[in-house]
Amino acid sequence: MGVVIVSRQVGSYGDEIAALTAQKLNYELIGREKAHELADACDPDFKDACRLYEREIPKSFWERFFLNNLAYASLFESLNYDVAARGNVVILGRGAQIVLSGVPGVVKVRVVAPLDIRVDRVAKDQNMKREQAEDFVHKYGHQRRALIQQIYHRDLSDWSLYDMVLNTAAMTVEQGAELIQHAAKMMIPPPNRSEVKAFLQRQAQAKLLESAIRKEVGADAYRPIEVTSPKPSVMVITGHVGDKMVKEKVLKIARNFKGVSEVEDRLATTALTF
Repeated sequence: MGVVIVSRQVGSYGDEIAALTAQKLNYELIGREKAHELADACDPDFKDACRLYEREIPKSFWERFFLNNLAYASLFESLNYDVAARGNVVILGRGAQIVLSGVPGVVKVRVVAPLDIRVDRVAKDQNMKREQAEDFVHKYGHQRRALIQQIYHRDLSDWSLYDMVLNTAAMTVEQGAELIQHAAKMMIPPPNRSEVKAFLQRQAQAKLLESAIRKEVGADAYRPIEVTSPKPSVMVITGHVGDKMVKEKVLKIARNFKGVSEVEDRLATTALTF
């Protein structure tokens, strides 16, 4: 089950390289169109967050404000785990290189190019004046970086997140796709692919539950609530909440969550008196 992640700068040809890589490997491309399908399938309570996952950029001050909600981070993680579990996919952006950083067999690529070259490309491709193209590149580049920073607290320019960085200043889309295709074929596969897939599926469900819990009791948790799934349908919940009532609320959400058969309670409580 191959997974390739392509993070890119605006105007670097990263989108085109990702699409051609998917075609060469016969993988499914998870770009804007597929992300739209995921957003449509989202729980109504998380529709706004799913649309943000689809677009990759916040549209308003209020969207940027709500990105600080930990429930959003959990939901984005769940969506990335779910997509990766399909296998044979090329994921375009959306912080997948951060979420899947420790998963074996995943190729993580960053596509970049000098600013002047990227501006020239955008001006030509979008039929813009150069000044407009420069504003476009700065605006969308900043918004993508801000989204990742607010959701994952990581910097897209941290090269340790990637296995490969491609500078397309003197590289065609075809050449970039060929390099990634070669890297994907040379990547050492995980010893047990079925175990990796099962892990990704469990994590997708665990992070979805974590998102639901954080949405309901985030303000009442002294330490962020985290959910993991060591075995199918089994959820382990850790964190620090204010009192037993909040704890029972968390456990009730978990026990009633679709697909969960067992909940291991590792929540701590702190009753403060003044």
